Amino acid sequence: MTREARSLLPFLPAPVAVGDPEGRAVYVNPAFAERFGVADGEVRGRPLAELFAGGGREAVLRATAAVCSQGREARFRLREDEADYAVLAAPIVAEESTVGLVFLFCEEPLGQKRLLAFHREIQEPLADLAHCLDLLLEQTGGRRAQRFRSQLEIGIRAAERIRKWSDELAAEVSRGEAGAGGAGRFDPLELARGAGEALARAARLAGRAFDLLLPAGLPPVRGDGERLAVALTRFGLERVEASPKGTSFTLTARLLDGSVLLSFTEVPPAGAASFSLDDDSPPAVLGAAAAPLGASVTRVADPVAGITTSLRLPVA
Repeated sequence: MTREARSLLPFLPAPVAVGDPEGRAVYVNPAFAERFGVADGEVRGRPLAELFAGGGREAVLRATAAVCSQGREARFRLREDEADYAVLAAPIVAEESTVGLVFLFCEEPLGQKRLLAFHREIQEPLADLAHCLDLLLEQTGGRRAQRFRSQLEIGIRAAERIRKWSDELAAEVSRGEAGAGGAGRFDPLELARGAGEALARAARLAGRAFDLLLPAGLPPVRGDGERLAVALTRFGLERVEASPKGTSFTLTARLLDGSVLLSFTEVPPAGAASFSLDDDSPPAVLGAAAAPLGASVTRVADPVAGITTSLRLPVA
């Protein structure tokens, strides 16, 4: 780098890292040192990817390879120390040759993963609201019944619109995450616990039994866990709401043949005909979240064991 170019970089509020054609760090500005906890003198000569952890390291490594070997820009998203960044990796060209690369990190005030987490969190109160409105609608009677029923029906339609809008928001965010080529790992045990807590509360309010069966530990899974958590929670809430009284539910997680298997089982009460499946194709909400992870979704029905929907996730 020239002295003139380097003299401008310390004044940039955005983190900047500069590397040589082999992907080794040449310079990081003070904003980078502050955000990522490293100093300029400590990183020189180290591979740029080693300055990051987990999925961030892999994303930087891919971007470095794309810039250095193909001479093209690379854009991706990175999450580091609870902060989300939109990252641009660009070649430094001199006399028609790539002599290095530069990374520019722009912090995003509200990351996509946090939006997906927000979407997952509001599913539970939305389910509570819909359940309460349905109960009130069933109990409304007397001379003023029609007036109150009309108000309740308006409330039910409004709650459904809110759910629809929240799903559309999550779908847009998920598409952006997939288009950015985001990489990472997640703990399937943590995902199952989070979904299980929301489903247990919804089942309790609906008067249904719910069990969560988890092992002591599971290997990490590569990909976007937030999107899958949203999909699994939404699918489970829909099944709880649509189930007949007396139905029991179980969410299990285990390691099977080198893959993580998440299974959601619903057992209807004796005499109910709902153990059969009119369509055994994967639910759309789960299929869309599972596909980017290389996961498979299956549904099977048994007169005794009930309906089991399973996600098989390849471990990282």
